[in-house]
Amino acid sequence: MQHHLNIFIQAVLSILRNRDRSLVVAGCLIAVLLPFVTAMAVSEGVREQAALSIDNGADLYVTRAQYGRNGPISLDKVAEFAEIPGVIKAIPRISGRTYLGEELAIVVGIDSSELINTGNQTRGKKLKSGEVRIGRTLAKRLELKKGDELRFFLFPAMPFTIVDFIDGDLSIWASSMVMLTFNDAATIFKLPGFASEILLYSRPGTEDAIAEHLSSLGKPWDMTPPLRIQTKSIVDQYINRGFDLQAGVFFLFYLTAFALSIPALLILSGFGRGARRKEIGILKATGWQTLEVLEMTCMENILLALLGSMLAVVLGMLWLKLFNGIGIAPLFISGISWIPDFNVPSLFTPMPVLFSFLFGIVLTMLGTVFTTWKTAITPPLTTMS
Repeated sequence: MQHHLNIFIQAVLSILRNRDRSLVVAGCLIAVLLPFVTAMAVSEGVREQAALSIDNGADLYVTRAQYGRNGPISLDKVAEFAEIPGVIKAIPRISGRTYLGEELAIVVGIDSSELINTGNQTRGKKLKSGEVRIGRTLAKRLELKKGDELRFFLFPAMPFTIVDFIDGDLSIWASSMVMLTFNDAATIFKLPGFASEILLYSRPGTEDAIAEHLSSLGKPWDMTPPLRIQTKSIVDQYINRGFDLQAGVFFLFYLTAFALSIPALLILSGFGRGARRKEIGILKATGWQTLEVLEMTCMENILLALLGSMLAVVLGMLWLKLFNGIGIAPLFISGISWIPDFNVPSLFTPMPVLFSFLFGIVLTMLGTVFTTWKTAITPPLTTMS
């Protein structure tokens, strides 16, 4: 054990002696690993916010099937759905998109304001007709403040008064959201008597039975479009599938960049190779075996990989927490600028950190082990000359 400890100490001393080479290799590792760690943290942060939204949402979402997509559903179904055994309450909601000036806004029309957490003490207050709550980030972009009036592009004749803001820290979707009453939303989208979905809240364990009951409604000769039922678990699967696909595409591109970085690191690892050859020649001349030289090189690589990956994680945290993910957030959050104007969610999990460390080891090993072995089997007089 003492023998290996001595080799480890020599590996540390070798890193310190070859300071320029160590800095070049560590810098190359950081440049390769930093985008990976940061992008994965943004992906996991957005996924976590989506999971929280699903957990705090309804148990079932019911719409009409329209060409394979969600279509509007009549308000006549609200009372019928509320009578289904296991259903606690059925609440219609309108959700859609329209423009406020030149900014795209998410419009949510719902009368049960207690279901929406606006992040402040006014959560329980119901909106009146002509009143809206607007995302703080969206209001900032439009230069609007409390008490100002706004008009929607789809229905400019009807003015709305801002009575409160929605904190953008709640989720990335809240930053561009506009909340108003259900009837006002129906007027804006010009679909009175219809909702974009009906939210069903059920007793624990009855979700599947309610979904089966809803699937049995209607008759084969009924020309009404069939119901489209999405349970909380189905929505969760859709969300995770989308994030897995997006993360997989990025990972594929990253592997390509990783493969292209190997030749670059092979060149960079040769920085100061003449001094390195002399150092190995001296070690061989003083009685070091080839395996001992390789062991010392592997320990150097592990230390450099650990240093590079840890610095990449620290810099990634600074990039996201201090600089709010400038330049990388749009890779995982569509429709935002390269300089986000809301707090970008991020979550650093152990797996990307472990992967970055393993990537670092692979890169450094590929760049140094073969050249070290080739130098170690060369006679010392040749390498020292």
